Amino acid sequence: MKLKNLKISMQLVIWTSVVLFIAILLATNAFVSIEGVWANTAALYAHPLTVRRAVGTLEADALSIHAYMIHLVMEENSQKNDAFTAEIDTLEADAYRQVDILYSSYLGPKSDIDAISDGMAHWKTIRAETMRLLRAGQIEEARNRVDHSNIEGTQSDKVLSSITVISDFAEIKGNEFYHDAKLHRDQYIWQTVISSVGTLLVLAGIGHFLSKGIVPPIRILTDAAQAMRQGKMGTRIQYEATNEIGALSKAFNAMAETIETEIEHKDHVAQVSSVMFHEDSMRPFCQELLESLMQRTGSQIGAIYFPNGQRNKFEPYESIGARLDDIPSFSSTGKEGEFGTALATKKVQHLTDIPSDIHVVFSAVSGDYKAKEILTIPIVNGPQVISLISMASIKCYSPASVRLINSLLNEISAHLSTIMASEKIREFSQMLQDKNVELRQQAKELEAQADELTEQNAELEMQKKQLDEASRLKTNFLSNMSHELRTPLNSVIALSGVLSRRLANKIPEDEYSYIEIIERNGKNLLNLINEVLDISRIEAGREEIEITKFNAVNIITEVVSLIKPQAEQKNIEILNQMEDVELLITSDAEKLRHIMQNLIGNAVKFTEQGHVAISAHTNENRVEITVADTGIGIAREHLPHIFDEFRQADGSTSRRFGGTGLGLAISKKLANLLGGTISVKSILNQGSEFTLSLPLRYAAENRVMEEAESDFPNDVIHQPLSLNIPMHDASEKTVLLVEDNEAAIIQVKDMIEEMGYRVQVAYDANEALEKISQAIPDAIVLDLMMPDVDGLSVLEILRNAEATAYVPVLILTAKHITKEELKFLKRNNIYQLIQKGDVKYAELQSAVKNMLFPAKVEQKQPQQKVQKMKVKPMVLVVEDNPDNMVTVKALLAEHHIVLEAINAQEGIEMAKEHIPNLILMDIALPDISGIDAFKKIREMPQLQHIPIIALTASAMTQDREAVLSYGFDAFIAKPIIAKEFFKEIQKVLYGK
Repeated sequence: MKLKNLKISMQLVIWTSVVLFIAILLATNAFVSIEGVWANTAALYAHPLTVRRAVGTLEADALSIHAYMIHLVMEENSQKNDAFTAEIDTLEADAYRQVDILYSSYLGPKSDIDAISDGMAHWKTIRAETMRLLRAGQIEEARNRVDHSNIEGTQSDKVLSSITVISDFAEIKGNEFYHDAKLHRDQYIWQTVISSVGTLLVLAGIGHFLSKGIVPPIRILTDAAQAMRQGKMGTRIQYEATNEIGALSKAFNAMAETIETEIEHKDHVAQVSSVMFHEDSMRPFCQELLESLMQRTGSQIGAIYFPNGQRNKFEPYESIGARLDDIPSFSSTGKEGEFGTALATKKVQHLTDIPSDIHVVFSAVSGDYKAKEILTIPIVNGPQVISLISMASIKCYSPASVRLINSLLNEISAHLSTIMASEKIREFSQMLQDKNVELRQQAKELEAQADELTEQNAELEMQKKQLDEASRLKTNFLSNMSHELRTPLNSVIALSGVLSRRLANKIPEDEYSYIEIIERNGKNLLNLINEVLDISRIEAGREEIEITKFNAVNIITEVVSLIKPQAEQKNIEILNQMEDVELLITSDAEKLRHIMQNLIGNAVKFTEQGHVAISAHTNENRVEITVADTGIGIAREHLPHIFDEFRQADGSTSRRFGGTGLGLAISKKLANLLGGTISVKSILNQGSEFTLSLPLRYAAENRVMEEAESDFPNDVIHQPLSLNIPMHDASEKTVLLVEDNEAAIIQVKDMIEEMGYRVQVAYDANEALEKISQAIPDAIVLDLMMPDVDGLSVLEILRNAEATAYVPVLILTAKHITKEELKFLKRNNIYQLIQKGDVKYAELQSAVKNMLFPAKVEQKQPQQKVQKMKVKPMVLVVEDNPDNMVTVKALLAEHHIVLEAINAQEGIEMAKEHIPNLILMDIALPDISGIDAFKKIREMPQLQHIPIIALTASAMTQDREAVLSYGFDAFIAKPIIAKEFFKEIQKVLYGK
């Protein structure tokens, strides 16, 4: 058998067996060599090395013993002698251990070791005698014994001599072992050289035979693979053998054949695909597709069909090899014939045996040829067949052609669907283009708005920081102010109590009642200050919490007992629906008491008839306490603000029922501190229901942190009431517009010029001040945000200059106005504030018109003045607060006749009935305001001459100006100062 026909696996087994045999021989030789080396090394270690080590230690011990004996007889200190003796014993024990080692390892005569052992024993006897003499005080004799020339020294030398004999023998024995090892080494080297050379020769022979049988065919395979990699797909291997390489050669040839076929197939697919992507219009695409498919499949006739408008027929759209008019259409619903099968199965149909009665003819120069096979290709999009392609050949279609069609089917369907969709897309392209232009414009506008919002966000962040600082300063101010007020107020309460006790039954009863009023109102004011202190302390974060476990029902029962007398005075029933319930919670009992006092007290205060019901229930880990009343209720639009500080539903509520609006604010803040909330449900004129929800167990992390809502007005500062304005010559008026934004300038200028006024424009603060210095305008429209100096600074400059102190100014800005800035604007007497972005045409023109031609409120002058009255003048006091009424009566009673009215309507009726000389009108009345009552009185001819003085607790300058603008004859602020009070009355009544 030839070597190349021998299977490679068998060749490998043979040569591997040879190599394994050689390896076993080499391993055996190496094992024998290693054993010899190990025996030699072990013998060397067991005798010469161990013996020489023991001899060295024994010699050192002997010398140390002799040295310690010398120190022992020379030393006079007994403690050191004991130490030397112990060391000698230790060294002696170690010496005997070394002797034992020599007995086990020494290869020489044992008599040599016996000589050492006997010498050591005799030496020990001599040392014992020396020590005895030393202890007996015979020191000199003992010293003589240890001398080298005497008995003890001589004996130590004998021991050392015996040791030297063994040491010399061990050295000689070690040299013998060395020579034996060297001899064995030379033998091992020659054995290794010979075996290695033999092994290399054998391996070289094996390699030669293996390379001769394997390498040449492998090289042939490699060259063929390299040729395939270079694109020579026709490469085939001609090597023939019955071994594995021969089988591999056949497999390679088969693989090459498959690869060549696949590459050809993919090339055809790629070519058809590239043709499809050349065109994006329907007809050119169909022409290119048919031409390419027919060329790759060897077809002579081809046509493509599309459904008609009614989708009941497929009609020819494009053809090659036959006239389009000669190609018939076919039904899309009948599903008959080859086309019907393709429509039903949605798969390629290959018709091979064409019946003789079917005439598919291809005309050529040499004659007509009948088609031998037909391919029908359905183009599917989703569930529908959107097109059909039919091709015919006068020869048989190869399997590669059929496979090509099947491979391209999905791609043709997808691209044809895309072409059809693109036709529809083109119809909308122009419309989309127009929309895109519009969207781009909107995008630019949105980008501008985004930039503006970014700027506003930065500004809002700065304002938030200013707000936080202002809130802190406000809290500190309230706290400090309230503490300062308590000192004089405590004196008022305390001393009024003293006077009440001392003057009882000593002064007239009506005068004695003044003391009671002073004390009662002092206590009311103290309660107000305490509420302000509570608010400031909570907001400053200084409210301490004391957590205990308690029964909430007991606290609610105590609060009900405290408020019950007040309810009984109003004939209101308090229903405590939880008297027999135990409701244990862990929280702050005093704060719960405070909350319940406010909630139940409010319910009683704002209930005129009916009842107040208190109930509670637990919900998982929370308790909910509900206070429901049948009172006046709260309008829906006021519900979001009832927990605001100093806020009640509306002004009429405050006038009817009193209060500061702090109770609910404090209650909510305390509830939040305890991790709870207060919610409210209310129907106007039917009642309210407040629900306090608290955790059964307090935890600091459960505190509710509510964001403070900004109460800064951003819309309009309300100007005084304006009346109908007669038309004037508009061309005489000049308005200075201070604005840096061109768009805003165009808008505002157009609105004002349309009214006939002249408009001057200043683009910044410096230009505005320069124009004003040249000619003072009749009115100014001022932007607050300008590049150099802001509008607030410009306004301050204008108001500090005498010439422009009263020029009306309208603020037009996009800036968010803070509370401090709003106060500044009010103090500097601006006419109106209008926000940019929400400028209303009519509002701006009305504001400019009112600035340029302000309405003058006609103040009715009394028709007659009483210069001297022989009788007491009659004064009508319209005041709903009984304490204030008593105060005014006490001041007026001595020199005036006082008429009392507790509301506006009663005051009007009494004025008509009695025609008083003077009316003192409270502004905050329970039914209608004092201003409305003033207007009604002025409308009555018989009452127009009566002077009316406004009484109000609002003492700010702007409040005084606003009240007087309605036509009141004078303004008296509460609390009443007697001297100022009489001064105003004298001025109004007598002109003094």
